Amino acid sequence: MIPGTVYTLEHGPTRLGTLIITGSDHLAVHGHFEPCPEFALYRPLFDEDAALAEQVAGDPDPALLIRAEALLDRILALGLVLRSARGTGYRDFLISIEGNHAGFRPLTPRRNPYDHV
Repeated sequence: MIPGTVYTLEHGPTRLGTLIITGSDHLAVHGHFEPCPEFALYRPLFDEDAALAEQVAGDPDPALLIRAEALLDRILALGLVLRSARGTGYRDFLISIEGNHAGFRPLTPRRNPYDHV
């Protein structure tokens, strides 16, 4: 992923914010997230996701993992889209947003890293 690439995070016709890619590794693409005011409705989900991820990393309690998976299902059920300026992007991806930092990982492997959305 090329640093500086810009994606918009969308929920249906609503733009939730802008993700500017800063780098990537073998697990995820990372970037700076600039939320739109509309993201405020979704911020609690992502704050809870970040908190649970930290707890799960340090505590093997199965109940925490069940809570984290249920929250992930709620986020995936939103049907969020990451869209580039070219109109391409991702529909099936995991995303984490913590403050103004974000990371995402596509869920479906593909030859071409972009799906038309």
